[in-house]
Amino acid sequence: MLVQTHYPRQLSRSRYDQYLASGWFRGAVMLYKMDLVCIDNEVYSVVNIRLNLEHYKVSKSQRKILRNAERRFKILYGKANPTPEKEKLYKQHKHRFKGFIHPTLIDYLNAGFDSTVFDTREVCVYDGDRLVAVSYFDLGEKAMASLLGLYDEAYSDWSLGTLTMLKEIEFGIKTDRKLYYPGYTLDMPTEFDYKLKLGDMEYYTPKRRWANYSGFNPSDSVAALLRSSTKKLSDALTEEGIPHKNWLYPYFSMGYVGPWDAFFLRTPAPIEIGHDHSGMMIASYSHEEKAYSLYRINPCPDGPQFLQMEASKEFTNSKVYLNHLYQTTDPLVEHCSMDIVLDQIKKWRKQSEYLPPE
Repeated sequence: MLVQTHYPRQLSRSRYDQYLASGWFRGAVMLYKMDLVCIDNEVYSVVNIRLNLEHYKVSKSQRKILRNAERRFKILYGKANPTPEKEKLYKQHKHRFKGFIHPTLIDYLNAGFDSTVFDTREVCVYDGDRLVAVSYFDLGEKAMASLLGLYDEAYSDWSLGTLTMLKEIEFGIKTDRKLYYPGYTLDMPTEFDYKLKLGDMEYYTPKRRWANYSGFNPSDSVAALLRSSTKKLSDALTEEGIPHKNWLYPYFSMGYVGPWDAFFLRTPAPIEIGHDHSGMMIASYSHEEKAYSLYRINPCPDGPQFLQMEASKEFTNSKVYLNHLYQTTDPLVEHCSMDIVLDQIKKWRKQSEYLPPE
């Protein structure tokens, strides 16, 4: 499955270690596993990474960041404690986030609940009495997971995002943690690659093993197969002279969240074929089935009640993204070859109600 979710009622530190080692992330009060994301006008594979703290060595440039910061700032560790000044930093930082965004820091950490099953800590950086950076991380038994880093953009010359991660690593080493999970990078170069500069990373392979990141092959990623298979269908439609429109659909993950998993559109890269009186006709490739399908979709009238997070501004670009929550109807054909889908599209376009994409 492209997306998995779990809401633990109890979670020991050792069990959290196991989840992290199996490619899961923590988001508010849930654990989730996601293979794909739609951002920056593309579909990417999520590549989990981690740092082995037993072999970690601080680089020369990292020592310089630490040395300069420790001379200037007061740096404190503590239990996660959202305050108005930290909320202010979160609000200032939100424009940098990609994808779906929690409206507040408290929502990010605990979704409005009084507590969570996670042991979350923070690193705070002060310039005098002024909070200039804060980061949050979870503790497992022998592992730790970095969650979020915030900093005052007036202090961008101090590399405070890197500083707080280095301080998290320092905390991990001092408390005998063995593994540090800084989140993920993507299968093509993006701004997420700054995490790779922390040290010699391992990545979670498609075979569910951890290996040195130097062996990562982007062509083996889920997104690479999805992109190439979608392009293959798009090229075939062009050759047949069939009008179509390629979209990105960032809400695809809702199609994997029960009890709506058979109700919402669950492809991140649908191809619009046109419309009839029953809705928009979509063709798509399924990674799970390694096959194509053809079906109608319609905007979900109750969409806002299902979406508890804010969408980043880029999703409002209607020329690239389908920016509403869509529900599906019974497919015309499902999990079949591209040739079968093309044949069904040709037949469907002959009806009088057919309208091509705008």
